[in-house]
Amino acid sequence: MCIAAPAQIIEIDSEDNIATVDFGGVRQQVKLDLVDDVEEGKYVLVHSGYAIEVMSDEAARESLEAWDELLKALEEEDNLEL
Repeated sequence: MCIAAPAQIIEIDSEDNIATVDFGGVRQQVKLDLVDDVEEGKYVLVHSGYAIEVMSDEAARESLEAWDELLKALEEEDNLEL
C-alpha cells in the first residue's frame, strides 16, 4: 500500500531542486523532480521523499482534515486499548 501525505512548502532550493516542507510541525526535505510550478506556501502531496502533486488550496484543506480525523480515531483507539 502507498500512502502520500500533504505538506506545505516552506523553502525551495532551486539549485538542487528540493524543497523543505512542513508536515504539521515536522520538517523534511523532498525532491521536486516530478512536479512543476511549485512555490513557497503551496501544498504538495509527498510520497517516498518526492513531491508527486501540487495541490489546490481546497484539496490540501480537505486532505489535511481527513488526516486529522484519521489521527484522532487512531488516538481514541489507542486510548481504548489501555
